[in-house]
Amino acid sequence: MNLVSALVGLSIAGTAMPMVTQMSLAPVITQKKAANFSVAESKAVAFAAKNEGLMQWTPIPMGCSSPVSLDEDDTAFMITCIEGEGTFRQSASRSFRLAPLEGSTSSGYTAPVSYTAGTFCPLWDPWGVINYNDSHNVQCIPVPYGPWASTYNGEMLW
Repeated sequence: MNLVSALVGLSIAGTAMPMVTQMSLAPVITQKKAANFSVAESKAVAFAAKNEGLMQWTPIPMGCSSPVSLDEDDTAFMITCIEGEGTFRQSASRSFRLAPLEGSTSSGYTAPVSYTAGTFCPLWDPWGVINYNDSHNVQCIPVPYGPWASTYNGEMLW
C-alpha cells in the first residue's frame, strides 16, 4: 500500500468517526428514553385507574404534577408524570373522571354519597342501577365480576 492511499484512508476514517460514534450511541439513548417513558406512563395510568370514579383523588405519586381540571364541573382531570432529566426526560399524561357530586348538572347520574356497608351488588346488576338499589332501598357496592371475579370474596347474590 502506498503512502497516499494510507493517508486518504485515515483522513476518511477521521472525518467519519464522529458520525459512527453518534450512530453507535443512538440505541442506548433511545433505550433510556423508552425506560423513562415506561416509568412515567405507568405512574400516570396507575393513578388514573385508581382514581376513576372516586369522590376525590388519592395522594399524588412522586414525579407527577397535581391533576388539572378539564371541565367546568371539576369532575374530569388529567395528571402528568415526568421521569428522567435533560435529554432523557419523558412525560406521560392520562385523564380520569371523578364521580360527580349529587345534583351535578353535567349528567343525569347522581353519585352516591356513601355505599350501604356490607351490601354488594348482585351478578345480574353489578352496579345496582338496573333496579337492585331501588327495590332494596340500599346503595350496593359495585363488584368487579368477569375477569376480576377471582378477586371478589363477598357474598354471591344470585
